[in-house]
Amino acid sequence: MGGYGDDYDYSTDTKVVKKTAKAYNVAAKRDYKPHKIETRKKLPPPLNKVLLTKAHFPIVIAVDVTGSMKTLPQLIFEKLCLLYNEVLFFLPEELKDSTEISFTAVGDAYTDGYPIQITDFGKGFELDKNIKSLYPEGGGGGQARESYELTAYFYAKHCEMPDILKKPRPMFIFIGDEGYYSKVNRSHIMDLIGDKPKTDLISEDIFNDLKSKFDVYILRVEYGGDEEEDIHEMWQKALGAERVLMLREPQRVVDTILGLIAATVDRFDGFKERIEIRQTPEQVDQVYTSLDGLKMENKSYMYNFQVLKCPACGGTLKEAPEHNKPKNCPFCSALLVRI
Repeated sequence: MGGYGDDYDYSTDTKVVKKTAKAYNVAAKRDYKPHKIETRKKLPPPLNKVLLTKAHFPIVIAVDVTGSMKTLPQLIFEKLCLLYNEVLFFLPEELKDSTEISFTAVGDAYTDGYPIQITDFGKGFELDKNIKSLYPEGGGGGQARESYELTAYFYAKHCEMPDILKKPRPMFIFIGDEGYYSKVNRSHIMDLIGDKPKTDLISEDIFNDLKSKFDVYILRVEYGGDEEEDIHEMWQKALGAERVLMLREPQRVVDTILGLIAATVDRFDGFKERIEIRQTPEQVDQVYTSLDGLKMENKSYMYNFQVLKCPACGGTLKEAPEHNKPKNCPFCSALLVRI
């Protein structure tokens, strides 16, 4: 859903056990108020740009900043100071100095002035500068589609990562509520990226190209309405059902990203211990509900046991695994990890 608005504002969530992201930002003299955002110098399109990182573990976080996302993009901007530092807690030593993040803002190339905003890979305080350069335009075209496929094209074709490892693979995380256009418009590629394809491109082919370079996920905010089921099925078709996670509570977006990254590097136990100390039981429940059914290679993470089914194969289980005691599914042998 499109529609311009000015409701990008500070988070009102004050339930966190320790400092809120807003408090951290005030202490660090960060200011993401709407009037400051409106006066920012806008990022130009990535025309003829090639993104390069020599990090072993690159991460891309692509945020839908159109009107239907409301305050979520601004919430992510505010919590950036927490994200990178918290990621370091769950990384193996060999990745702590070789992890970089690229943030990008996704809009609608048919209607918006700034539909594709790309920041360089960075780490630490570099990310403050990068995130401040993104403009949450709040636009969109109102047809339950945004130009996710154009951003996918850029990273599939114009992102070089020469020093990545075989495991963990680079990660790409979309955050949004809508679907993508079925084709990557040729004129958008030419005008905004600089390539010259002969025809429009099939979006599913581009997502396949992106998946050949990254492990790709989407954290979906519920769109609602008649389009909700179609949007969800569209993303499942593009990424695979196990890579489409519902963000049950948008306020918990950063914690959910952290859980996803921790599972990727096989450090979920450390994440679980940390979040249960720092957050309220209600907030922890919101994060675990979003991660329920997450699959990583031969591991499947389970949280909701009202229906005891293996998230990997759907087989009916007699009992759930105990905490800290993973067990193999008797049907498909997937290692079931209880959250």
